[in-house]
Amino acid sequence: MKFMGFVAIVLVTSSLQAQEAVSPAMRETIDKITKMRETLKVSADRSGVCETPQSPSCTFEGYCGKLAGKAQDFYLYQDSDGRKVPNMAMIGNLSFAEHCAKGTFPQTAVQDPFVYANQFMDEKAAGGKEQLQRNKERLKKETARTLKVVEDARSHVVKSLEAQKTSANAKQIDNMIARVKAIKYREAKTDGQYMDLVADGCESPNAYYSSETNTITVCPQMMNLPEASLFATLAHEFGHGIDPCAMEMDFGKEGAKLPDFMSLVVKPNQPTVNPAVRMAQNPFKNVISCLQSPQSIEVSIPTKDALLREINEFEDGLKAEVGGEIDEETGEAKATDATDARFEDSRQNIEKNYERYKYCSEITGTGHIQEAFSDWISAQALTSKISGIQDSAKAREFAFASQTMFYGMACENVQQAVDSRMDQFVEACPQLEEIRAYMEDMKHSDGHSSHPDANRRINRIYYAKPEIQKALGCESGHNDAQECKP
Repeated sequence: MKFMGFVAIVLVTSSLQAQEAVSPAMRETIDKITKMRETLKVSADRSGVCETPQSPSCTFEGYCGKLAGKAQDFYLYQDSDGRKVPNMAMIGNLSFAEHCAKGTFPQTAVQDPFVYANQFMDEKAAGGKEQLQRNKERLKKETARTLKVVEDARSHVVKSLEAQKTSANAKQIDNMIARVKAIKYREAKTDGQYMDLVADGCESPNAYYSSETNTITVCPQMMNLPEASLFATLAHEFGHGIDPCAMEMDFGKEGAKLPDFMSLVVKPNQPTVNPAVRMAQNPFKNVISCLQSPQSIEVSIPTKDALLREINEFEDGLKAEVGGEIDEETGEAKATDATDARFEDSRQNIEKNYERYKYCSEITGTGHIQEAFSDWISAQALTSKISGIQDSAKAREFAFASQTMFYGMACENVQQAVDSRMDQFVEACPQLEEIRAYMEDMKHSDGHSSHPDANRRINRIYYAKPEIQKALGCESGHNDAQECKP
């Protein structure tokens, strides 16, 4: 689940400036941020279990509204096992505010390695050699817990697939089950430098599936989240192993046999273990169609003509921009034959591969249908899991906590409250203004982002399941989303 639009937390490491070098205005800002940091530390240290929020409408927005009252705290939610959900809006804002204060704060406001993952690798960031070792031991313990949740999620994905098996689709369902069972766990790179971890896709709470290696990677920032959040995320990642793009590919023992236009590295041909299942034989083709309907999440798949038109318009725009400009070194027009050839290759790629791979982001530029289908698989596994929880309060907590990673990162109510609070401390900060502008642009992107909006995913896929609505204690009539069925 490569989470869209979240920018890595800024880790400020420079030392305190000399008092005489700090202007009165900056000193006032530093004092304000210092007070904010102390407030966050106190809020993070508070003990006690947070009750599961209740929203009769059972909507993402409704729950976000319930959590907005904790927008000034370091953690938004804590389950009955003491697992915490960080307030990523506050953490990110504070990091940029500290950056505006010229690196005055070498230490983070709260020592939590599951938020600031460099505390697993850097002795200074951890607060000393002994604390670094303790952090490493915690990571080892939580990795073992994560591996158990991996297998629990896998088993419920398999169980939900088994429930859909009929005499007509048994071969295809068995193919999908074999694919899910073959997916391996891959550890994130936590034995080097922090930037190695960032390069490994772990700049923020994240988990992701790689079809090329047929692996799931879980970032350390995920590992202290509630079990339900880990479960739903991992079930989603297993879903990617059988999403409508992956099912169009043959799989060998080492992963997908990617078509040439998707692969950057030429690999030796490997025997096929799980052959492709084309859309006409896909047992979930009705689900994939339903997810594109207005009654569900309304995923839009760009048409072949639209993609070709986009390439042509981009090419025309580029040529108009360079016009008759001459390259001073070569004396040639900047729009070269090589440029023309690249655009022609793009057109040929669309013409040749669109029909088979139109559900792949490598063709359309958007992974929305892959994400929506993986959410659907996750919702089936979550329903299977919740059905085995006899205690209604525990079932409600598990159903709510399953989406808390999104509540920690994507609640607009929380973001607005955090922005308002931070503006009281930092009156003029270009970095804060830039990141807010970036996030706003992401909200209004042209559909080529990798993920659908979090609120639509949760409202129209997870909360469309009657079993999840029942567990949450929803009042009927508030959610008009259609549950997609095979």
